[in-house]
Amino acid sequence: MTQQPESPQDLVGTFLPTIFENDAKGILADLLAQPGLAMHFMGFTEVQTMRAIRHVVGILEECYRAGHLKIAISHEDGRLYGYAMFFVHPDPAMSRYLHKIFVFKAYRGHGIGSQLLDGVLNYSQGTCLLCSHDLIPFYERAGLEFKGGFTPPSAQQGFALTRDMYADLALMGSPGTDGAAPVFMLNDDDIKQLLVS
Repeated sequence: MTQQPESPQDLVGTFLPTIFENDAKGILADLLAQPGLAMHFMGFTEVQTMRAIRHVVGILEECYRAGHLKIAISHEDGRLYGYAMFFVHPDPAMSRYLHKIFVFKAYRGHGIGSQLLDGVLNYSQGTCLLCSHDLIPFYERAGLEFKGGFTPPSAQQGFALTRDMYADLALMGSPGTDGAAPVFMLNDDDIKQLLVS
């Protein structure tokens, strides 16, 4: 099994369609779980759902091409076990934001998620992530510190439709970091594009 915080481009590239589609589906599921948005997404047809997935995939692809999204993978013999996605800001003073660690169901329970987390934390000078408060002890054992409750951007900043998804989350960060990180959130314009898909 291989874990590589920044695997060779061609190897990561072979798994990008799977990773981006999986993450897009996860984001749509999170949106569907929001009371203020559920009614809009519940009536989606299969065609509308596929368009929405492609739209989110397009956002992720754009971030990746621009160098703002990095991916670490766990794989063996052409099989993708799991991945970690983290966002970086051009300003080196900003911490990396660990957006997601995902291990495919068939490979869970073997420490792959912890290995991916260790790889990202060891690779990065500073990493932050958001988690529910019950996961604070887990991330503290991994070496992160509780930096406080996360304050989502305001409705006036263009996040009226998604800010509730991030309410009451804990901000965890590497020791010595101030918690400033490029948190990935869909803004109101992104959501409106999904709804007209």
